[in-house]
Amino acid sequence: MKLHNNKTVLLVFSLSAKLEAERKSVFGGHKKSVSKQFFNLLIKNTLKVANNSGVDVVWLDETQQEGNTFAERYTNAYKSLYAQGYNNVISIGNDTPNLTAKHIQQAVDAMATKKVVFGPSKDGGIYLFGVHKSIFNEDAFKNLPWLTSKLSKKIHYLAIANNVSFTILETLQDVDTTNEAMQFAYSNPNLVLSNFIIAHLNFKVTPKANAASGVITSFYSTSFLRRGPPNL
Repeated sequence: MKLHNNKTVLLVFSLSAKLEAERKSVFGGHKKSVSKQFFNLLIKNTLKVANNSGVDVVWLDETQQEGNTFAERYTNAYKSLYAQGYNNVISIGNDTPNLTAKHIQQAVDAMATKKVVFGPSKDGGIYLFGVHKSIFNEDAFKNLPWLTSKLSKKIHYLAIANNVSFTILETLQDVDTTNEAMQFAYSNPNLVLSNFIIAHLNFKVTPKANAASGVITSFYSTSFLRRGPPNL
């Protein structure tokens, strides 16, 4: 067992850009190479944010994760880090481009006095999850509704029901689908990632688009929604 002076670790639990591109056709099934470039940008940004957290960082992609299902792999990652001597494990993924070092620092600070901290995503999932070793229950953890829109509410409910102290961070936007990518680009028109999205999805955005909700609503109602949801 490896003991640490720093008892908090930041786990970046992610898939490689290649596998993300195969599973999430953000730019359409015929643009796998574009999707791979996109996820490489997301991963690069996530690792930059993680390395500014001030705590140990462990990045696990599919080549290092152990288990047959997402729940098993995620649970095993937490178990492994507790076994290495960490008291607090805070995990993030690679699909939340508005995640900053400030959010992670807020989570780290929260774990000094709380047993759980989580950041809800707009789709009902979470983008960050911190759990203290003392309240980690393998079976309960594994049986959470992972990868569903019920996850955030379930964690909140269980924390209250079991009288576990917790902190909730602000809600952020995941980028897993074409729709979410377009929403992100509209809301953040001056970012490198937004420029990439705009260029490869072939739509136009004006500097005032993020403030002009009517323009955005009109675009979705007359263009995107008429084509139906993306194929995942």
